[in-house]
Amino acid sequence: MAIYVVSDLHGCKDEFDLLLEKISFNDYDEMYIIGDVCDRGAMPIPLLQEIMAHKNMHLLLGNHDLWLKKYIPDMIEEKRSPGSLTVNHDLFTWLHYNGGLQTLDQFLELDFPICYDIQEYMEKLPIYERISLQGTNYLLVHAGLGEYAKKGVNIATVPEEVLVWAHIGIDENPFEKETMIVGHLPTFHYDQEYDGKMILREKSRLFHIDCGCVYGRALGCLRLNDLEEFYIPSSYPYLQFR
Repeated sequence: MAIYVVSDLHGCKDEFDLLLEKISFNDYDEMYIIGDVCDRGAMPIPLLQEIMAHKNMHLLLGNHDLWLKKYIPDMIEEKRSPGSLTVNHDLFTWLHYNGGLQTLDQFLELDFPICYDIQEYMEKLPIYERISLQGTNYLLVHAGLGEYAKKGVNIATVPEEVLVWAHIGIDENPFEKETMIVGHLPTFHYDQEYDGKMILREKSRLFHIDCGCVYGRALGCLRLNDLEEFYIPSSYPYLQFR
């Protein structure tokens, strides 16, 4: 059995499907998806449905997934009564500045029973996950700990908003006995040398695995059994950031 981790799929279903072929993913394997399946890319809802259909794929919440979870009741009401959706500042920020329109449109096209299935699924998703493999303890979480990144911190006391939004330093792991695996911030933001690559900081026990697929870099996937890295080139335009 192989255990894989991947992050920040952002609707990049084609790349995800190519990845599953490349690693020969099967029913005996496990995959942990560390947040942000939704928004920005072409197929957020079909991608989410694909993940839901696999019992051996485990999704953690990212900030974009929390937006979807938060507004599902409003979107269902919009399906019942078109024009009823009230756009507040937070909803506008999600839809227009963070790629949520594609997620909204695809959700509204679904039948009601499927909408409720997604709602139930999203309600059960965790913010973080702990797993152990071959003597190594891993802590999986979408983003960082912000001001809570101190030795002895109990992650259960950290607000979920922090765990899905806070940026994390390249070596900012306060846990002495756990290797953190995070996404959220594409690796090219740390240094140009990491453009399109995962960053495995073994000394600080901190792995950054968001390779910026939706920004034209690559989809990265790490197999925890042997720390082998797998990459699928992005089909999206390469975006420059200053």
